[in-house]
Amino acid sequence: MKIVRLFSLLVLALPATTSAELENEIQWGVEAVTGYRSDYIYRGFELAESTLDFQLEAEVALSDTLALNIGGWYATETGSGDFDEVAGFLKLHHQTTEHLTLGASATYRDFNNSLFEEGVDLGLTATWNFCRDFGITLGGYYDTGAEGWYGNLESYWTKPVSDKAFFALKTGISAVDSYYDRDGFNDVYARASLTYNISDTVSVTPFIGGSALLDSDDIGDDTAFGGIWFEVRF
Repeated sequence: MKIVRLFSLLVLALPATTSAELENEIQWGVEAVTGYRSDYIYRGFELAESTLDFQLEAEVALSDTLALNIGGWYATETGSGDFDEVAGFLKLHHQTTEHLTLGASATYRDFNNSLFEEGVDLGLTATWNFCRDFGITLGGYYDTGAEGWYGNLESYWTKPVSDKAFFALKTGISAVDSYYDRDGFNDVYARASLTYNISDTVSVTPFIGGSALLDSDDIGDDTAFGGIWFEVRF
């Protein structure tokens, strides 16, 4: 039922035009991703162990500098665990200058068998792109489920390794305020991935990562994880 509700929300949020009209008026694309991860780490919290997830996302170019992303995902713990999550999101990105991109997002998340509560996560981001392959993002978010704030500063770096593959590295540091019994500096985190493009529309991405808490009194543990994504673009 949750998947049906999420799909219905996505359909209702799409513009009421035909596919032919969309092709003539705006540029758009759809990506479907399914994957597995050994541990589900979110904002320094371990929400579940081995997890399968599926995400569907559409991007609409509203102008040369403005883009809207709409999508959702479903995640479920495998094995003996009974955690699951359903979510839907809207993201708006505006490239204000050659190097600066501003963003706003709203994400609804619903959890079963989790310390996290159902709610809406509202965020603002600013990304400075030093070049095509390197940039930093400053983000601030308010989570109505936690009734608390989350902020992070993260960097991304990509490096082509062949005509069909590229390496990506994301690192960051986060801080929280009244966020599920945590306050102050939260964690440092990193994720490394290697994407191989099987074709123009299909790719596979194995990845590894980890999160290290900055306050030993915080609930939770330092965690490492690995996994793989399989992506299809339309």
